[in-house]
Amino acid sequence: MWAWWMNRNKANAGETISTVEEVTRRAIIFADNTYLSEDKPMQIAGQGRKAKERWVPPPPDVLKINTDGAFRNAEKDGAWGFVIRDCQGHGILAGAGHLNVVHDALAAEGEAVLAALKAAMDFGISRVAVETDSSNLVIALTSDKFDQAPGGVIYKDLRMLLAMYFIPLSISYVSRFSNQCAHELARYGLQRDPDQPVIWSDPLPNFVQTVLDRDLADPVMGE
Repeated sequence: MWAWWMNRNKANAGETISTVEEVTRRAIIFADNTYLSEDKPMQIAGQGRKAKERWVPPPPDVLKINTDGAFRNAEKDGAWGFVIRDCQGHGILAGAGHLNVVHDALAAEGEAVLAALKAAMDFGISRVAVETDSSNLVIALTSDKFDQAPGGVIYKDLRMLLAMYFIPLSISYVSRFSNQCAHELARYGLQRDPDQPVIWSDPLPNFVQTVLDRDLADPVMGE
């Protein structure tokens, strides 16, 4: 019903609407994610199964978004970083930014996804798989369990953006090892001026490309 309602609102506003196939696919994805978050929280958190130990390329028609947030409790500030790659592991977009004020670590993680989705929208990207090394963020993106938390408005906005503008193949928890590039970009974001976030498109900076190459070169662990 949520997927149908969002598509109806777009039609009423005179915007381009999704096809029946896209609405159906979106509804199935969100239903599956809600089932996982409510009935199998341990599986989403990566407990009871082993988190992936290397970055795995998405299908050919999907772009993968990896995000990470950084939080410094003493300063109450943080940062975000993200990278978007294709099925060949080629970097399409990447970004980093400093958060002058942030509530907590989970809110910083949410800001990272928000920055990634906004950049993806600007470049016309819609078919995505989202990965993060925060199990709580996966729950926040697939249910309302963190809507009353300090960063609750961020998670609501993210779910709305995903429903309105994207066809998400998956929203997944992965290990820090599998999320290394986004982690390095979040650390880089801590060094930037809060008023000067940066978004790079292909070709990406050398230091970002180095981490991307390492992701593809590293052997699979735990297999």
